[in-house]
Amino acid sequence: MAKKNNDFFIEKKAWSVVKDELLGCYFKPYVSKILHTYKPLVYVDCFAGKGKFEDGNLGSPLIALDIISKCQASTKIESTSIEAVFIDLNYADDLHENLKAFPWVKIISGKYEDNIGSVLRGKNGYNVFLYIDPYGIKALQCSMFDGFAKGRFNSIELLINMNSFGFIREACHAMGTCFEDKEIFDDLVEYESTKMDASDKSIKELNYIAGGEYWQSIIASYKKHEINGYEAESQFAEQYCMRLMESYTYVLNMPLRIKKGQRPKYRLIHATNHRDGCLLMVDNIRKRWDLLQDIQTGGQMQLFTETPENEIIDEDDIRQKTIEHFSQCKNWTSLHDALAIFFIKHGPICATGDVKKILLQLQKEGSLGIMRNPDATTYGTPTKFMSENNKQTVSVRWQK
Repeated sequence: MAKKNNDFFIEKKAWSVVKDELLGCYFKPYVSKILHTYKPLVYVDCFAGKGKFEDGNLGSPLIALDIISKCQASTKIESTSIEAVFIDLNYADDLHENLKAFPWVKIISGKYEDNIGSVLRGKNGYNVFLYIDPYGIKALQCSMFDGFAKGRFNSIELLINMNSFGFIREACHAMGTCFEDKEIFDDLVEYESTKMDASDKSIKELNYIAGGEYWQSIIASYKKHEINGYEAESQFAEQYCMRLMESYTYVLNMPLRIKKGQRPKYRLIHATNHRDGCLLMVDNIRKRWDLLQDIQTGGQMQLFTETPENEIIDEDDIRQKTIEHFSQCKNWTSLHDALAIFFIKHGPICATGDVKKILLQLQKEGSLGIMRNPDATTYGTPTKFMSENNKQTVSVRWQK
């Protein structure tokens, strides 16, 4: 049963391990890449917690700081500028104690929504990374995320842990019905679940969180038993991400499962206006796949291996999805642009390299044209690269 867990920081549970692994696997290559923009970086952990669990396991603040320290130590860039800010309403004193080895960080005692504006003020030209792992659902306001996207930053990325079932449960309460699929919450630990009641105030608050009223028709269908709880969650997560895309071009919706055969019970959402950030997230999430399967006893953790309907995704399925997507490229299209849209549509079902291999095969079959710039090496031989950067481009076009 979902509940406020006052013993949350005594022992690091599987969900916390997964979330921190996913943060770490992306944040390390992100920092390494962002240093080469020669622009300052500000990293904000919006719900930092204590920084460390009582069983000795590191929390997200120490994981991020360790990555920052290692990246700064290994880079050949002479001067780097990185700020790290940790916000928490309840555990600022614990953060000061647990992060004392990093005296340069900024720790804020208070609510994220009350302080994030001042943290980002004056950061024009910065690269901004926000890690948002809220205690409830109230911090997932789309309007605040819209405001972040309007900032004059060099770049901004959001990594959001969303308890989408928590939203559905409270949305049911607000619309005068019960969420009947209560077993969903049996193995989901919520530090502090949000509570709504059947009132106009709750409905307005949920509209503010969701960024619109679209969730109400989903709950109405659930109330009429036209859809089940899993379908309601899936529809809400999809539309929430579509709403985010009004401000962020690239939004990845990544469902997380606890055990094989289960439906997703949590969502990891990555939002950015930079396609290469989206592709970097896809590849580094895939690299952690095998490790995350073994986090729980017996290797039962499953991420991205199946659709929400528990349909296995195999090579033939990926090839078919690739053909369907790239056959829409009637004109020459940036490879990275097309890849980013592919993964936004389907999620990180494979690595970017897997899709590139299929594209090369389609080229051999005469179905796809691939144009590279430069098209020849300094020795006059044809180039074969399948990646883009500030020195080279790849374009694709469907031939049939």
